[in-house]
Amino acid sequence: MFPPSRRIALRVALYVFLVLFISNLGAMVDLVLHPGIPYFDEEHLVVGGISGATMVLLIGALETYLARRRRIEATLRESEERYRLLFQNTSSGFALHEIVLDDAGKPCDYRFLDVNPAFTKLTGLKAENLVGRTVLEAMPGTEPYWIETYGRVALTGESVQFVHRSEVLGRDYEVNAYSPAPRRFAVVFHDVTDQKRAEEENRRLEEQVRQTQKLESLGVLAGGIAHDFNNLLMAVLGHAELALQHITPKSPARESLAEITTAAQRAAGLCRQMLAYAGKASFSLERVELRELVEEMAGLLQTPISKKAILNLNLERELPPIQADPSQIRQILMNLIINASEAIGDRSGVITVSVASTRCDEEYLRRTELRESLGPGLYVHLEVTDTGSGMDAETRSRIFEPFFSTKFIGRGLGLAAVVGIVRAHKGALKVYSEPGKGTTFKILFPALMEGEDAARSPESSAPAPLRGKGTILLVDDEESLIALGSRMLEHLGFSVLTAADGLQAVELYRDRGKEIDLVLMDLTMPHMDGTEAFGELRRLNPDVRVVLASGYSHKDVAGRFAGKGLAGVLQKPYTLLNLRETLAGLVPKPQDGKG
Repeated sequence: MFPPSRRIALRVALYVFLVLFISNLGAMVDLVLHPGIPYFDEEHLVVGGISGATMVLLIGALETYLARRRRIEATLRESEERYRLLFQNTSSGFALHEIVLDDAGKPCDYRFLDVNPAFTKLTGLKAENLVGRTVLEAMPGTEPYWIETYGRVALTGESVQFVHRSEVLGRDYEVNAYSPAPRRFAVVFHDVTDQKRAEEENRRLEEQVRQTQKLESLGVLAGGIAHDFNNLLMAVLGHAELALQHITPKSPARESLAEITTAAQRAAGLCRQMLAYAGKASFSLERVELRELVEEMAGLLQTPISKKAILNLNLERELPPIQADPSQIRQILMNLIINASEAIGDRSGVITVSVASTRCDEEYLRRTELRESLGPGLYVHLEVTDTGSGMDAETRSRIFEPFFSTKFIGRGLGLAAVVGIVRAHKGALKVYSEPGKGTTFKILFPALMEGEDAARSPESSAPAPLRGKGTILLVDDEESLIALGSRMLEHLGFSVLTAADGLQAVELYRDRGKEIDLVLMDLTMPHMDGTEAFGELRRLNPDVRVVLASGYSHKDVAGRFAGKGLAGVLQKPYTLLNLRETLAGLVPKPQDGKG
């Protein structure tokens, strides 16, 4: 269509047009306004300018290109505006950074290039105080984790997603980080502090519920074992005591019988600890000054402690009193001291016993053991701290199980009994321990406020001389205990009628009630237990005297029958002295006796 020279000229013109357009738009306009672009012949000599037709084509191409460029620029502006609005209004925090490297080429810091308003809202840091500065300038003390993680993103282009706590800001963040350009990285993040706190609280509550259920199950088991074991001890202790009554002081069997009695009483003590763990121990509550009680025990506390351990007392003055059973508080303290001494072992160490007051809110009490039904307020605490080996989380989760010990098996209930005693006193318990950092047990007791009196347990007066006259109906499903109980009552001077269960007892009382002065009845029996039989006997005679005997605690049984006319409770295993004291005042007076 065009001669060769024209084709060459056209190519040159297009080349010049594109170069000028790309490098300088103004020059392109000048080209359009002043035509006459040179072209060359085969000898590369300038021979003339571009024709008008060619220029029209060039101008058309330019207009098409400019229109397309304007559309692209408009699209880019719309996109930039859209993303700027998103950047400004999103609820997610956003920040653009560049990584800072040390001389070895390793990430050592990073610089803020831009942050959105949500960044300020989620961190409390203003953009004007950040942009252009490095993180270590803006937030000294930033953990190396952040720099190392972001450095890996910026240098490798690897995207990461993680949840981590910023100790500097005191918040937890869920972060997505990616690299939009070499040595740069962008982060999009959310504050998940409340969510993590709620999750941790739920996990803690679930663990506490699980632990409480486990302890309750163990408590029921311990209480049942204690009850059955007390029945067995009743036979051992009772027969040994009767045998002692019938042999001469110089009999060679006396020492053996005395040892049997002592062993049985120790076993009964273990049963009481099991009942304490189950929350069913008997307590005599009174007003107690905790500081004075610890001071009184100061000398005794030295006994179980290793010679290499130092005992310190840190006792606050002018503390409010508590409502407690002093003997049980002493047991708590001795158990904790023994535990602390074992933790120190043969090494040198320090055991500190502290008594002070603490005002506890609901949040603090929720994080304690046995926090059921505890209200905020003033508490008096007993704290035992040791510098021993400490415990890991797994050990801490098991320390209140009966017979659990890190030293050896079979030491006893120990801390398990402490739990039961604290529970019965409506207190709380907190344990702090880490391996190699020692252990602290903190026992909280509700403080008695001024004008508030302790509810004292009923105190029995000195037993009146026992007349040993009259007839007692003895009811028990254990044949050995029927035989033993009959001998003990006869030894005290009573006539005895027996029944093997509650149903027989009711029938016997219906037939011979007029000659029966008192009913001594076991609580747990087949066919008709002591509870039901007691009700039937009361219907036959509202004034009937009934004493219930049980392997469970006096407090537990007395509480169940409070206000129902029960004459007394006798906890198994009981001795002749216990039996005498319980019956004193319940048997007929001489003028009322049947002779």
